[in-house]
Amino acid sequence: MKRRAQVIVVGGGLMGASAAWHLTKAGAAVTLVERAPDDLFSATASSFGWVGASASTPSDNPEAFAQRLKALEEFSRLERELGPLPIAARGALLWWSSEDETAAMIAEHQAADTRMERLSRSQVAEKEPMLADPPPLAAWAPDDFALEPAALARQLLAAAQAAGARIRQGTVEAIETVGHRVTGVVIDGHSLPADIVVLANGHGARTLASTVGVDLPVHASPAVLIRFDAQAHGMRHLVCAQDLELRPALGGGLVSAADCPDDGERGMPALAARTGDAIAQLLGIAAAPPLLSIHAAQRPMTNDGKPLCGPVGTIEGLHAVVAHPGVILAPLLGRRCAEAVLGS
Repeated sequence: MKRRAQVIVVGGGLMGASAAWHLTKAGAAVTLVERAPDDLFSATASSFGWVGASASTPSDNPEAFAQRLKALEEFSRLERELGPLPIAARGALLWWSSEDETAAMIAEHQAADTRMERLSRSQVAEKEPMLADPPPLAAWAPDDFALEPAALARQLLAAAQAAGARIRQGTVEAIETVGHRVTGVVIDGHSLPADIVVLANGHGARTLASTVGVDLPVHASPAVLIRFDAQAHGMRHLVCAQDLELRPALGGGLVSAADCPDDGERGMPALAARTGDAIAQLLGIAAAPPLLSIHAAQRPMTNDGKPLCGPVGTIEGLHAVVAHPGVILAPLLGRRCAEAVLGS
C-alpha cells in the first residue's frame, strides 16, 4: 500500500482551513497548526466577507476578474459537500455618487456577461425598505452574497477533522530541511516531521519561508472591520453606497469594512464614529448605532496581484497558498493546492 503523504498546513484561517480540508479529502495525512483559535485580529476574522463579481470591475484587471468568476463557481460545490454555508445576506445593491458612474459600472458588468440589473428608485426602496433616501439608479447583483469568513473557516476545519485531519495549536517557528528537502517544522521548540509543508498563514508565510532562504513576494495591507449593534434596523442585503460598504451580520447587527486610517490605531475611534454617522444618514435614524467592535488586520497581498498556490523557492516539499481576496479565492485555491501537493 502506498504511504500517505504527511502534510503540515500552517495557518487556521480560511485559506489554511480550505487547504486542509481539500488535502484531507484527497487522501493526505494532514496536521493543521493554528496559533490562536478565534483570533479576532486575524485576516479571516477581519474580512468583510463579500463574495461576488460586483466587488470589482472587469476593466480593473481582466485576468483577476476572470479568475474571480471561476472561483465563485466553487461555492456551489462547497455547499453541496459541506451543507449550508454561513451566509448573512444574499444580493448586493451598489451605487456611486452620480447616475452616470453607476450606469457605466452596470454597462461594463453586463458587457462581461455578469448578472447585474438596473434598479430605479422605487425598485431600490422595495429591495431595501430601510434606506432613508434611495438613489435614482442602483445596480442589483443577485448572485452576490455576504458570509461570515471565520464561521466558514470553522466549518471547513470541522469537516477536515471529521475526514481525519489533526488540528494542533502552537506557533510554527521555523521550517526544517535536510539538504533541499522539507522534513518538517519547529513548533514551540519541538520538531514535527512532514513530507510537505503548506504555508497558508497569510503575511506570516513570508517570515516562515525566510527561515529556509525563500523570499516570498508577499506584503501586508491593513484593513478594518467594524461591527455595530443594529438589531432594529433590518437591512436585508449587502450595500455598497459610494464609500460605505455595509451588510447584515449573521445573527443580527451590521458589519462595515473600511481602509485603515493614516494614523493607525489612534484614528480608529474617529473612523468608527464617521462610519456610524454614515450608517445613520443612510438609514435615516437619529443616532449612530452602538459600536460593538473595531478591528484592524493585515491582509496578505502578493506583489504582482496574482495568487500564490503551489511550490515556492528551491526547497522540495515547500508550498504556499496566499492570495487576495482570500474569501473569494479560498475554495478554488484550496482545491488547487491539493492538486499541486498530491499531483492529482
